[in-house]
Amino acid sequence: MKNQKKILGTAAMVCMAAGVLAGCGNSGENKTESSAVVSGETGKKEETEADGNVTELTYWYCWTDKIQENNLELTELFNETVGKEKGIHVTAEYQGTYDECHQKLQAAFVANEMPDVSVMEISSIRRFAENGVIEPLDSYIEASGIDMTDFYDALLLNGQVDGSCYGLPYLRSTPIMYYNNTLLKEAGYDGANLKTWDDLKEMAVAVHEKTGGYGISQYSYIWTLDAFMIEHGSSVLNDDETATNLNSEAGKEVIVHAFNNTESDKVTADVQNEDTAIWFSSTGDLTKFSSMADELGFELGVGFIPMEECYGTPTGGCNLVMMSKLPDKKKEAAWEFIRFMTDTEQTVKSSIKTGYLPARKSAGESETMKAYFEEMPMARVALDQLTYANRAAYSNPNYTEAGEAMKAALDAIYINNSDIDATLADLEIKVNKILNQ
Repeated sequence: MKNQKKILGTAAMVCMAAGVLAGCGNSGENKTESSAVVSGETGKKEETEADGNVTELTYWYCWTDKIQENNLELTELFNETVGKEKGIHVTAEYQGTYDECHQKLQAAFVANEMPDVSVMEISSIRRFAENGVIEPLDSYIEASGIDMTDFYDALLLNGQVDGSCYGLPYLRSTPIMYYNNTLLKEAGYDGANLKTWDDLKEMAVAVHEKTGGYGISQYSYIWTLDAFMIEHGSSVLNDDETATNLNSEAGKEVIVHAFNNTESDKVTADVQNEDTAIWFSSTGDLTKFSSMADELGFELGVGFIPMEECYGTPTGGCNLVMMSKLPDKKKEAAWEFIRFMTDTEQTVKSSIKTGYLPARKSAGESETMKAYFEEMPMARVALDQLTYANRAAYSNPNYTEAGEAMKAALDAIYINNSDIDATLADLEIKVNKILNQ
């Protein structure tokens, strides 16, 4: 087992960061003397002249790097076009990770200091909708005449709560397989032929034996764990999200062959050191890994999550939502911003800038995206894999706590050599209790 762990990779425990309340947006009506533009580099506000009739909005977004650049650029574009035409100005404010943003939203809702529009990780939409924090968008969608069938079906599932739409797809993703084809070729393989779990095992072992590198580098991220479970005809949770499926033959197969435990940044370090052949991450990391490969001079490849019984993938990322405690004028302005950010043209810009999926069919089929796919074929892989995403992300309000219990169980198996059968039996009892509390 220990030799198998070295052959098949490294992994890292990823814990949800605890957010602290900071930088709450002001949901007051209009500013009459000035408005504020947030600098992506410093977060400082620069004063600009504004018309007294301008409706001021605050927009909360997550993550830095290309994602931050995209949010700031699109916000500026809105202010210069639709915003200028309709008397709306948006200030974009960075809020850290999704978890940090969600915790700040909860605190801001209680304090009545909400932003007007925010990104929201898709599995949290049901919880915020049921608690009355976010606004249903159906009336705005109907009045605007938006063709909701233009969004890919798999990306609409998590915006729906009890028949109403609470969020439009924005920066959406699936996990995909990345590989260093230079390292695989040293071992006598080509990653383009890596289609199944049998291929995965064979190539991982060969890479270690012939190059000394890791076959797979992988951390204990429940999102990718779920992808592997789906490929084995199962899933992390059952259909009604009342029990875990990890204490099963599929769960044991996945955990034994695809996971190990190490530091949280070890996967990226292994890629940078050209010490791993295969790893799994979000399609939103495509631009990052492409830049890394270009800089280091290795051949990067991308593919579907390898199949066992079937192909399949969960979806992730965020939708755009509107806060509920807004006066009507602000709701109308917030809708204009959400509509703009998720329109075809902006969807194309976001996808090319960040590597996230083009959430609209009209974007994915546009001439600009087709040209980009010709230039960057790897960018199309996640869109093609989306065909196999056929269920919504988990929305059980206790899923985050259940996920921490799952990570702790993996930790016990890999660090303390705990018996896998006994550990997963105990985990099943613990997780099922958490999901139903």
